[in-house]
Parts: sequence; C-alpha cells; structure tokens
Amino acid sequence: MGYALEKQTRLSYAEYQALESAASEQRYEYLDGTAVSMAGGTDVHNQIVGNAAYALRNFYRPRGCRVFTETVKLELLEERRYVYPDVMVTGSDRDKDSHRLKREPVLIIEVLSESTEKKDLKDKVAYYQGIPSLQAYLIVEQTGYWVRVYERDEEGKWLPHRFVDHLSDTLTLRSGWSIPLSELYADTEPSEPS
Repeated sequence: MGYALEKQTRLSYAEYQALESAASEQRYEYLDGTAVSMAGGTDVHNQIVGNAAYALRNFYRPRGCRVFTETVKLELLEERRYVYPDVMVTGSDRDKDSHRLKREPVLIIEVLSESTEKKDLKDKVAYYQGIPSLQAYLIVEQTGYWVRVYERDEEGKWLPHRFVDHLSDTLTLRSGWSIPLSELYADTEPSEPS
C-alpha cells in the first residue's frame, strides 16, 4: 500500500462506508474504528507491485486465480477491518462473485513504506494469519533487497518466517510460484527514504 497519511479518524462502520463512497479517488483502510487515508507510493513501490503482479498472473491464472493490486479491498473482519493489500491473489468462487471486496485470498504481498512499516510488520501479520484461506504473506522492502516470507505448512500451521535477501536468490513458495529477486526488483534502484 502507498503511504498512510498522518490523518487518522475514528468512525463507525456506517461512517466509514459513507466516507469511502464519497471519495472518488482516495482510499481508506479501516481498522477497529480508525480510518486511515492512503496516499500514493513511490516509483520503486509501484514497480515492485507491478513486477510481482505480472509474475503472479502468469502462474496463478491457469490455476483459476486472479491477481489484484492496491485498489481492491480485503475484508479481514466484517464491519471492523478493511485493508487494501498491495498485491492479493484469490481464486474462490465467493471472491469471483464480489467485484469490490475480497475475503478469501491465498497470497498477499505488502511493499513496505516508511509510514506503513510498523503496521505491515506487526499488525497485518496477525490480521493476515487469521485468514483461513491465506497460504502465504510476503513483506517486500523497497529501500533494500529483502523479502520476509510467512507460509503455512501442509497442516495449515504457520511456519517461522524466513528471509530471501540476495538479488541472486530466487523466492520460491510452497505453492510452486517462484520469482528471482532480480525480477521482483527489476527497474528499481532502492534507496533510503527521503
């Protein structure tokens, strides 16, 4: 997700729905009564999201799944938690029938930004690991070359996270999807945030 704006507002779920409906281009995440305005990201962030989505489509489309980026909402907890993952993959019939809201992703990717880092590394790990359908959650750094990988085992239990952190490495998931880090970071020059 792009950068979270500093402005956070406490709203009821009905007020959040009205805010989202009234906002033509602005997106708001909603976490337990707090609406957080999401702003645009960097060109590096955008490129990583595009690179990941392209590779995921090639792998998951033949398997009946679709890949969404940044503007499709994910319901974490009905009327309490809604977010816009940077990249999300889903193939459930329920999600195919819903054009604005997804509920059963199998894979989520978040690209870190300075303003979302704490939420992506802590809060969202817990939120996402509570999604029964989710098989993998990836956190991608945009100011360096590393990916933190969370995956479930064959029994559905979350494995300890692991890092893939060299451009010469290939990130491989238990699903069979893989991408060389050099492709994930293609056309980017990560640097420290300004």
